Amino acid sequence: MKKNYFFIFLFALTLAIPNRMHAQVNSDWQPIFLLVTGGNIMNGVEAFFQLNTCNGEDIIYVKFFNHNNKPVKLEWSDAVFTQELKWINRDKPGDKKSLIIPQNTEFKGECGNSLYPELLIKVKDFVADKKDFKRYSASRLTVIPVQ
Repeated sequence: MKKNYFFIFLFALTLAIPNRMHAQVNSDWQPIFLLVTGGNIMNGVEAFFQLNTCNGEDIIYVKFFNHNNKPVKLEWSDAVFTQELKWINRDKPGDKKSLIIPQNTEFKGECGNSLYPELLIKVKDFVADKKDFKRYSASRLTVIPVQ
């Protein structure tokens, strides 16, 4: 009888472990406020950021999801809101970023993946210490349909 309980326990354990190992927590991603109302969806494009590290360096990861049924071109400048409640903008002409995202597709910055360097921002380019960082914004974001 004890063998049956052991095998039932072992079976239940094998079912539970893979689910926990592959669970993905999206709570680390915070919305990028694209609208005055605080919304993070503009013209069918949803935006998020995440503060994390990559190779020991503090990085802001950006994620865009194009919900449109056509590709779009995004154009924006990076901006950081500090703990002192001040915006630091990188809005010179050479600082402008752009990216074309296919329809119904997500692009996100990832450590070790250099496909989308526009989506990785070094915190030290804005503030000396990540403790001074409060929020990221894709300043002056425009969403342009691609023909």
